[in-house]
Amino acid sequence: MRKLLTRVTTAVVATAATLGAAQAIALPVAPPPVAPVSGIPTPCAVTFEWPGDDVGIDAIAAQITANFGFKLAGTQWTEDNRASIKILWETLDAVSCTDYITNLQAKVKGNVGLNANRISGWAWGDWSLTKGSYVTLDFAKFAKALDAGDEGRLVRLVIHEIAHVLNSDRHSNPAYWQEFGDLFRSEGRFGDYAGSSKSETFADVVGYYVGRCALNNPYDTGEFAGYYEFVKEEVFGGKEFGPEPGVRPECAVPDAGAEEPKPGASEADDAISWIEAVSDE
Repeated sequence: MRKLLTRVTTAVVATAATLGAAQAIALPVAPPPVAPVSGIPTPCAVTFEWPGDDVGIDAIAAQITANFGFKLAGTQWTEDNRASIKILWETLDAVSCTDYITNLQAKVKGNVGLNANRISGWAWGDWSLTKGSYVTLDFAKFAKALDAGDEGRLVRLVIHEIAHVLNSDRHSNPAYWQEFGDLFRSEGRFGDYAGSSKSETFADVVGYYVGRCALNNPYDTGEFAGYYEFVKEEVFGGKEFGPEPGVRPECAVPDAGAEEPKPGASEADDAISWIEAVSDE
């Protein structure tokens, strides 16, 4: 009888162990955390990995068009600007799990490009001013920010400028623009650059949402939860790129006195309103 009980007990223990092992194997495994990229604490998981520093710039430029859908123009797609081109690539890829690029391309029927070229004056980037239907980025100016360790504000600049493309249908007063108008009236001024310009505020609340490591990010203050939630839901479909408003992410700090990367006005008709807004301050 004891032998029988021993055999039964052994069988039960063995069965339980087998079931336990099977259940352990069947448990879902959490995906590894996504590593931050320059200027963005929690980007999308990599869709298009940076080709590498041994790949020629012409090949990288061709892949930007193939992967992200932007036609390219300008004279600054050169080896000297490799670090700036890498920031651009990683920023575009960091939002690739959202519909951000797809939606902004749809606003202009896919007819938007990236122009790497010199911009006269103070601006580091602009939309459809230096070259019509192109976001122009001055990589020569980017180099100054990279030398100062200021990748966060470059990310904000890139996302800011292409946000103007997303917003290029505002003159037809679509529903999202009406909602943003109500929010703009209640939330008010977002920062010194945008001032009282609604279109520049739109671009900046989007730019700083992704570029959470940008120095003096207004979201770090916790005062702009309304803008944050709007961008989170309406622009990025719930994807967040850093902590909630009021929580400062852990980011590298640029050198003291680093020159701020400055966006340009969105289009010629906005340039006048922006200048008027600044002159009224």
